Amino acid sequence: MALLKRDIDTHNIKAELQRIKPKHCVSHVVPISGSYILFDIEARCIVNAVPKRQREFEAGRAAARGALDTLGIFSQAIPRASDRRPIWPKGIVGSISHAQGFAAALVGFQADIAGVGVDIEGADPLTKQLYEYVLTPQELKERDVKPLVAGSPRCKISFVAKEALFKAVYPITRRFFSFHDAQVKIHADGRWEAALISPVCMLPIDLMICHGKWARLGHLIFATVAVMQNAKK
Repeated sequence: MALLKRDIDTHNIKAELQRIKPKHCVSHVVPISGSYILFDIEARCIVNAVPKRQREFEAGRAAARGALDTLGIFSQAIPRASDRRPIWPKGIVGSISHAQGFAAALVGFQADIAGVGVDIEGADPLTKQLYEYVLTPQELKERDVKPLVAGSPRCKISFVAKEALFKAVYPITRRFFSFHDAQVKIHADGRWEAALISPVCMLPIDLMICHGKWARLGHLIFATVAVMQNAKK
């Protein structure tokens, strides 16, 4: 029987996320259009949400549970903290993203990795009005010199990378930071590097940001990143 286009897309996205995921992590992707069941504690988190947000949340938890299954952790609720971050099972770190009809998750054991981030966005460039909001002065200069990286808009890759970075760092520091508190350098070979440049969001001295990767697949841009012990780079 022929595969549905949705299934083919999901398969391709799974393969791409698998390719760029950080070390010590596993990944999973599901279509938002699927049918998923929440634990009661999860359902209470979105009881007042609009239907679109409910579907995204349900798919995100399904993606997370699929990734946890790979680690041998089955049928676990993933409730939401008051600051909206997922509450992972003890000893687990993870990240969830959803965009353009798909939800994705990365998870790993805290013994191996201190934090992980994933973000998926549509590949359309940011509007000019958002350039100065998202990009630091140095990043703006780089964008002016070379607006495309490997055929994709540098501004959008930077946005996606910083979103992934926030998801990796915030559960460790519990401090919100703005786009200008981090600076990223995007490479055409699919790597990216990040530096936290504000004292508001600095990591403990024994941790470092590493394994930043990005990819373009059709109308989607992905970014992943890890925070790890210095000795485990």
